[in-house]
Amino acid sequence: MSKSSALLIPCLLATATAGFGDAPNFRRDIQPILESNCVRCHKEGKAKGNLRMETHAAMMEGGDEGFTIVPGKPDESELILRTHLRPIDEGFMPDEGQALTSEQLALLTEWVRTGANWPEGVVLEERKPTEVKRVAIPDRAPKDLAEAAVMLDDILKRENADEEVVTTPTIGSEAFLRRATVDLIGRIPTMEEIKRFESWGPDRREKLVDELLKDPRFADRWTIFMADMMRIRSNVTGGNQLLAYVNKSLAKGKPYDEMVRELIAASGKPNANPAVGYILGDDTNPMELAAATSQVFLGVRIGCAMCHDHPFDDWEQKDFYELAAFFGKTKQVQSRQRGMVYTTEGHEMTVLWPPEDKAEADQRRPVTPAFPFSEAEFETPPHWVKRFEEKRAQAEVAAKEGEKDASLDALLDSIEPTVGRESDPVLEEAKKESRDLEVLKDIYRASELRNQLAAMITDPRNPYFARAFVNRVWAELIGRGFVEPLDNFSDYNEMRHASTLDFLSHEFVASGYDLKSLIKIIMLSDAYQRSHLSADVGVVQREASEKHFAAAPVRRMLSEVLYDSVVVAGHLDDFKWPAGANMKEIVRQVRVPTGEMVAVTPDSSDEPAEMAPKMPMPKRGDGYDLESSLSLDFNSILSPKEKAELDTMKMKSDEQIEAEKMAAMQKEKQSMVMKYRIEEQIDKVDDNPRFDSAMRMATPAPPAHFLRVFGQPARDGLGQFREEFASLRQELMMMNGRLTHEASRVGPMEPLNKLMEFEQHDRAIEWAYREILTRTPTSEETADALEILKSAPTPRDGMADLRWALLNSHEFRFLP
Repeated sequence: MSKSSALLIPCLLATATAGFGDAPNFRRDIQPILESNCVRCHKEGKAKGNLRMETHAAMMEGGDEGFTIVPGKPDESELILRTHLRPIDEGFMPDEGQALTSEQLALLTEWVRTGANWPEGVVLEERKPTEVKRVAIPDRAPKDLAEAAVMLDDILKRENADEEVVTTPTIGSEAFLRRATVDLIGRIPTMEEIKRFESWGPDRREKLVDELLKDPRFADRWTIFMADMMRIRSNVTGGNQLLAYVNKSLAKGKPYDEMVRELIAASGKPNANPAVGYILGDDTNPMELAAATSQVFLGVRIGCAMCHDHPFDDWEQKDFYELAAFFGKTKQVQSRQRGMVYTTEGHEMTVLWPPEDKAEADQRRPVTPAFPFSEAEFETPPHWVKRFEEKRAQAEVAAKEGEKDASLDALLDSIEPTVGRESDPVLEEAKKESRDLEVLKDIYRASELRNQLAAMITDPRNPYFARAFVNRVWAELIGRGFVEPLDNFSDYNEMRHASTLDFLSHEFVASGYDLKSLIKIIMLSDAYQRSHLSADVGVVQREASEKHFAAAPVRRMLSEVLYDSVVVAGHLDDFKWPAGANMKEIVRQVRVPTGEMVAVTPDSSDEPAEMAPKMPMPKRGDGYDLESSLSLDFNSILSPKEKAELDTMKMKSDEQIEAEKMAAMQKEKQSMVMKYRIEEQIDKVDDNPRFDSAMRMATPAPPAHFLRVFGQPARDGLGQFREEFASLRQELMMMNGRLTHEASRVGPMEPLNKLMEFEQHDRAIEWAYREILTRTPTSEETADALEILKSAPTPRDGMADLRWALLNSHEFRFLP
């Protein structure tokens, strides 16, 4: 426990106990808190810290850390001290769970202060959180996605019926254009797109969503989402290939379940089968893959059961080992040929039970794989499962009808040989490789176990799969999830609006796991289009309203989106200056040969002696001279015996003396080297920058890069999410960075320049606001902007200042 936390706790306890009269009722007030938050980790068979809490005697006995309860003394009771810590503090309780509410903390504190009464004979039992609230979901299929969005809003409204929330109106058209464009294609809209949107009719919002879903940048923007979710890193084996696979799959509209099956079951080398990058990302380690697959694709943190029974959930260690066994025959092989890495399926199970630390080697046996997650059971398949099956059946028929004889040899035979040749050696080599594919199948053996696992994970009857993905997409577009953290679906973790989540999950399955259909339903809903709360709404009511999706929380652009939006706002995606307009002189120092040769000895520096001035001996910070400290008179401090031993050590044989003479002669040999001088050289460069999209960069970026500074995760561990807090470093990067500086300058090849040339300053200001903030300025803003243009050395300089200010505003950085 930190010192600052320990000092703060007495103040918190004093506040917590204020306002209570009689002692809390144990059965009504205290027992539910202990049973819901404490007993699951402190009971027979799972006594964390050697503390059990199910009986009064066990509670009073305490654990490794001291007395759990000291009646009458909250400030000496570990139960009170630890529950009052911050979640980030060491020792915080309930660990890995939800922090207790202020009311619960106050009740516990007052209970201890008034003597910690415990009725005789009461034994606590583990209690799961209150059953989640559900409302009826229409048992029918919507006629289209727009109606599905209406049904979503109706379910959400009924779930909020008893909640004290402030429901905000929906945003205006300009704000919707900006929010949707940022969310779907990862940048702000251009002026052309703004004008086109304004020319559409009353159904412009749905039309906009349809157009954006077809935009080539959609795959780039949502590759970022997938890369965060799957922890894709360009710098690991298969990382770049996996990134390309995800991007191509999104561009083709590949169903999500098909993509996941390919990722889990892939074998081979990354260049031939890029989906195998997922398996290689965890070094083909069965344990790591089991934890990652469960958490990423099912939203279940079973990884804590890798070393012991899950301390905060119901998963046992055996459950984890049985899941890991699906990966237990997969091998990673490094080929001798150019260091190529690939995966294949072995014949031996490497996952053994009992664990290594619980049994001798000869007692451990191969684990039989088993799927620990139960599927939903139906007497008759519901409409959304039937719709899924019908959709897949239609897709299979269409695929068979479109099948042709596309074997590789037939395709190659259809290519005419190069004119003048009877055969093309390149084609012949390709044919040979195609005939070798059967041999490669033996090398890159498919995994029967991982194919089984992939089928069970993606089965429409598995409720975890669709819900976990829908929860992530909802949070990406709305700003909060139904379950948080997003990858922690647990009976002990709160689920909000379970009926809305179920409805969306069912529609996602019914669509054939189509990401674009899911996104469209969400974006056409009022829930997505809600506006923000005004500043005068209190903190408690604001939190409740945003938590229940009645108002939009404030969302900052993703770092890649912010970067690309600055590029678009400043017309930096192409050159905005003619060649030669920004010539600059850069002075640099170069070494120039003098033509003079000088002699150097082998132990000298690379430079001639006259060019290497003697460096003074360093001194310590206290002024002590290190050189003079080396001239000690050792004879004055040695004993007679030590002097005799030293004299013996100094005696050398004739051979040693001769060897040293020869070494000295070799040392004196000289060589001739060129002498150099330092000169300043002036280079002229055309400083006409052009910036590429951040979505095509290696990922994740280096720690000091713009993308990482604005929250891109390192993706080197499970459970990492984007950081949303602001920092001084972010502000300095936006205010002083070259990206913002170049975006602010008015280039002669951008449209705004013509307005500036003809001194149409009012129109130029409006243009700048629309380009950067996707709205027209108010009359007050226009007046202020005109003053900026007048007070600057030139109106063009003033416009650069105005654009710099708009780019650095919160309105630019955050979604409307």
